[in-house]
Amino acid sequence: MSDYLTQRNGHYYYFRRVPKHLSPYDSRRHIKISLKTKDKDIARKRAIFQNDTIEKFWRDLVAIPESSSQQNNLYKKAVQTARIHGFVYRDITDIADNAGVGELVDRMLALENTQKTSQEKKISRNALTGTIEEPQILLSQAFDIYRPRCADRLLEKTEYQIRKWENPRRLALENFINALGDKNITEITRKDILAFQEWWLERIIEEELQTDSANKNFRHIKDILDIVFVASDIEPLIDVETLFSKIKLKPSNNSRQSFEADYVQSTLINSNALDGLNEESRALIYMMADTGARVAEITGLQPEDIRLDTDIPFIHIRSNEKSSLKTTQSDRQIPLVGVALYAVQHFPKGLNRYSSADSASTQINKYLRHHELNLTKAHSLYSLRHTFKDRLRDIQAPEEIIDNLMGHKSRGPKYGRGHILGTKLEWLNKISFTVPKNKFALNL
Repeated sequence: MSDYLTQRNGHYYYFRRVPKHLSPYDSRRHIKISLKTKDKDIARKRAIFQNDTIEKFWRDLVAIPESSSQQNNLYKKAVQTARIHGFVYRDITDIADNAGVGELVDRMLALENTQKTSQEKKISRNALTGTIEEPQILLSQAFDIYRPRCADRLLEKTEYQIRKWENPRRLALENFINALGDKNITEITRKDILAFQEWWLERIIEEELQTDSANKNFRHIKDILDIVFVASDIEPLIDVETLFSKIKLKPSNNSRQSFEADYVQSTLINSNALDGLNEESRALIYMMADTGARVAEITGLQPEDIRLDTDIPFIHIRSNEKSSLKTTQSDRQIPLVGVALYAVQHFPKGLNRYSSADSASTQINKYLRHHELNLTKAHSLYSLRHTFKDRLRDIQAPEEIIDNLMGHKSRGPKYGRGHILGTKLEWLNKISFTVPKNKFALNL
């Protein structure tokens, strides 16, 4: 494993060249991944994990059935050869049933005039008489082709995060099959996509579901088909953009609502409403209220991401061995103020009670519902993030500051190093919640 370790400025990286025999499957010349440590022993352990993940990625890439690939190549060659002779490739049954006498004669004359080797004559005969069967890739086979081609998206994610990425895509494909049947993907048309939309509309009405669920399915299926069409080298290439054009349903009106700041201060912070929750859950709520960070970003903080030893205490939300970022712009530093600073001072090494952000959200949201603290069905723990953004807007903070603190993509062009902690601190001090008294067992 030492062969795959390299150092730069004291930090270790996993570095490995892509073997030549894998170049048809992985176009990169080499792979370089930060191991986020200066400790060689830790780096070796993390490199072993990365190496296992990458080798599995390569194994999966070459796992697409060879027979399927060979059939694709034969069919593609037949299509190209027919074009060379001035014809559209047509299946032998289609030629027999629908081609006119003139076309049949022209095809036979073109075949008779080919002065080539026996192998080339065989290829021309197959192309002009339509004897090569179109490759069959059923929808039920699509995920096995799609998943290996997306492995680079998941290289730095944990096993839990990989499952969370896979499951909604598997479910979307399952719904697609339920709606259309297990079709050959080359036969999918715009009519099928509209039928899937209709299938979802019926479910939304009958089961009182949200349109967001349907729209996520559409996005996942579009991505799956796009990747599979390219990976399988299907000819002619199907225009996925046209298939899914204007398919999105109108977003539901009952999206998550924000809490009013006064309610958060008086009920969730000052009162005893949260006393039935464990201390880490209460700390998570306080941190979310005054940082606007996502639940996964808070539960994923490592001790080195929490800095209380600086002039401006802050948390650094970044990818680490415990969690990965939702987006690249999610990497950010947030000054600690108000109840967020209060909570972090009691948990300076982070929150370790929950194995995942989902388990934390599930327990806290269950508590909020049971104690009628959500106000409406549209409220949840995540509403605190909306509240944070509303409070910044209320004091007319610049949109660029808001985007930076929220971890959103900035709407304007990006120049320079971004906003420093001091600038962000000035705005956060204007909205910070008042610290409660004696809310944790350890009194500072």
